Amino acid sequence: MPYRIGEVAEHANVPEDFVQRLIDLGALPGEEAGLGIPEVRRSRLLHSWAAAGLSVETILALVDRGALSLAFLDTPWMERPERLDRSYQQLAADRGVPVAFLQAVHQALGFAPPEPGDRAGEDDATMLDIAELFRGAGGGDDATLRLLAVYADSLRRIAKAEADYYETNIERCLRASGLDERQLIERGSRLGNQILTLLERALLMTYRRHREHIWTEHAINHVEEALEGSGLEQRVPMPPAICFVDLTGFTQLTEEQGDEVAVRVAGRLASLVNDISRGRGGRPIRWLGDGGMFHFREPYTAVLAGLDMIERAPAADLPPAHVGIHTGPVISQDGDVYGRTVNLAARIASYAQAGQVVVSEETARRSDHHDLQFAPRGVVDLKGVAEPVPLYQALRRR
Repeated sequence: MPYRIGEVAEHANVPEDFVQRLIDLGALPGEEAGLGIPEVRRSRLLHSWAAAGLSVETILALVDRGALSLAFLDTPWMERPERLDRSYQQLAADRGVPVAFLQAVHQALGFAPPEPGDRAGEDDATMLDIAELFRGAGGGDDATLRLLAVYADSLRRIAKAEADYYETNIERCLRASGLDERQLIERGSRLGNQILTLLERALLMTYRRHREHIWTEHAINHVEEALEGSGLEQRVPMPPAICFVDLTGFTQLTEEQGDEVAVRVAGRLASLVNDISRGRGGRPIRWLGDGGMFHFREPYTAVLAGLDMIERAPAADLPPAHVGIHTGPVISQDGDVYGRTVNLAARIASYAQAGQVVVSEETARRSDHHDLQFAPRGVVDLKGVAEPVPLYQALRRR
């Protein structure tokens, strides 16, 4: 059903007289010609550009001359959730929550908080559904907002990385070949039409795989707790070692120099540690961007690999690395490993300082090798670990 001028304004969240102005300028068709979602997108974009100081008349003149294209507005990239038939204030009243909570949800997602009279969207209702489910399960609103912020930050990084990738690896070459701004926009729009569905599908499938692994790990932790309480747990005669390596200051590097630099640094780290781990008989398990997790059959080879990593990082033009290693039973599934051994190794890595390889007592005891020595670090409280843990710093024997 075609929209009226007021409905376009309401869906675009712009003044009605601005929509009328666009019609008068020929940027939008009149009501008799039919108004719909494309006109909503165009109104929203031109209003944001006008707010930034760009003249609508100048933009339309560039489009008329063929120097600029607005074709990207009609691509799936620009699709947004539909607006509801009620304001944020009405939606909040319907759900029995304060408008301030809806505004806090927007802030957690990285968006400006809406005015109470603005028209709410389908995504707002979905976010309230999520919050209500968590609240019903006993989760607090503050914790839920923090979780939503993690989702939003991760998704923003994905979207930004996509744009950076396209600009650096595709658009820059096309511009050098002689394409003008209109041609660049139209070429990008065509690519967006072709790849968006595949990208969204791939992201969803990747998320589901990671979710399965994480919740499998969560369930295994419960199993291990039950085994320990029952007294049925058996010792593994030759347990493997799990090694975590991380870069020191990677988050600050990303904030100061941007995601593109961070991606290059992460790539150099991946190349270095994968080469070292395989050379020492290890197996890469999980890559985490600024670090990774590795499985070694023999604890001493994990320690030697950890020392190799921190020693060779500077030569690879990397920030200082730090390593944590624990030895114990693990549960394997779909190429991943789970259990307390993994969790403790990760906590030890978080404790280690730049340029250090820190290991558990079990790892030190099982790493009798002529090139290694271990300096006691004392009994340490680790975050998320119930009892203090004796730790050692691994060093090469001189």
